[in-house]
Amino acid sequence: MTNTTAIALATNYEKLQQLVETGEFSPEDIADTLEGIEGELGDKLDAIMHHVRNIEGQAKTLDEESKRLSDRKKSFENQAKNLKKYALNCLLASGLDKLKTTKNTFTARAGVVRVIIDNEALLPDELVDVQTITAPDKKSIKEAIENGLEIPGAHLEVGERSLMVR
Repeated sequence: MTNTTAIALATNYEKLQQLVETGEFSPEDIADTLEGIEGELGDKLDAIMHHVRNIEGQAKTLDEESKRLSDRKKSFENQAKNLKKYALNCLLASGLDKLKTTKNTFTARAGVVRVIIDNEALLPDELVDVQTITAPDKKSIKEAIENGLEIPGAHLEVGERSLMVR
């Protein structure tokens, strides 16, 4: 087997099709050549898809590992939070607000003041930020254009071709 790239095979196939249209080959020559090029191109594309599936599998494995590590991170963070809370409870139970050791200084800080909203509707307007979110209904716009309506500010466009492999 030659070391020909898939793109080169595809280009050769296109050139051969152009030659076929000019009639420079006999029908038998054309059939044999096309079959050979299609076979080689098919083998190359099969190899590409084998590699693609391998990469997709690796990406899925990394995604799963990322989720597992994220869960593990949360577990460690919760353990640290619980241990700090336990240390605070021990400090408070001893009646101390501050304790100095050779390695750390433990202080029971006063709580931080925070705002709790009981009923947002009762707040004065000058203390509320108003946010307006607009989002086009693309499904409805597509249906309207497909039904012959002209929608100012929108049009339909066919996207790039994509590869479907079964």
